[in-house]
Amino acid sequence: MKTMLASKQHTIAILLLAAGLLGWTGDAMAQQTKSKQLAKTHQLSPADDLAIREILKDQETAWNKHDMIAFTKAFRDDAEGINVVGMYWQGKAALLKHLTDFHATFLKDCQEYLEEVQVHSIGEGYAVAVNIWKVDAFPGPGGGVIPACRHRSTVVLAKEVDGWKIVHFHNTTIDEAALKGASAPPPQK
Repeated sequence: MKTMLASKQHTIAILLLAAGLLGWTGDAMAQQTKSKQLAKTHQLSPADDLAIREILKDQETAWNKHDMIAFTKAFRDDAEGINVVGMYWQGKAALLKHLTDFHATFLKDCQEYLEEVQVHSIGEGYAVAVNIWKVDAFPGPGGGVIPACRHRSTVVLAKEVDGWKIVHFHNTTIDEAALKGASAPPPQK
């Protein structure tokens, strides 16, 4: 009798576990379906895609003229930024100050050129642009020369009443040797 009762309890436990797993799997599949539907619903219009690309093109022009007022024109007042060495700035005023100081000194001759831009929606009224910038060599703040390289940047934007605004950016230097040796999957669009 005890064996039969234990067997029934064991069977019930397995059935409850299986039901829980099926419910969890169903929830996970529903979430994936919902995410795919939202991605289709929140696609950027061609006009929004173009507006974001124009912001980046305008930044390229402003950087190469060392006009940091123009460079930060599309930043929201509460924007944040992280540069290639990990400096973190909060607020458009702080970003403008540091970029202006850098362009008055060691970045005064540095030129950057957009090589690649990928833009996609990350929700209604939000987008991300992942970019590659070709950067000329320049004297580093410590006295050594920083060789020509490429930077990958991520720019997060929000659509405001007066157009798209940058709310966050992060740059990193691409390690070309590591990139060549990596077998990473291609980026998704």
